[in-house]
Amino acid sequence: MKKEEYYVDTEKKPLSPVFLLVLIFLGWLGIDKFLAAGSFKKGWKFMVVKLAYNIILLGVLWNIFDIIQYCRGKYELDFRDYFR
Repeated sequence: MKKEEYYVDTEKKPLSPVFLLVLIFLGWLGIDKFLAAGSFKKGWKFMVVKLAYNIILLGVLWNIFDIIQYCRGKYELDFRDYFR
C-alpha cells in the first residue's frame, strides 16, 4: 500500500536511538506508529490496530518484528508493506 497518505520513506535514514527506545518501551501501545507517520492523521489507524492486536497477544510478535526490522533499517509504517 504505497498511497501518499500512508507512505513513509524510511529507507537510507540513520537509526535514531530515541525511536528505538520508543519502539522497545512504548511500541506495545502503538506510539511508534505516530512517530513514524509524523502526524496523528496518518498514524492513528495503525496505532489502534497494533493496540488491538496486543490485546489478543499477536501484537507482541508484531512489535518484536518491528524492532528487528528497524535495527535492519527496513522499518515500515504499514505491516502489509513488509510482504510486498
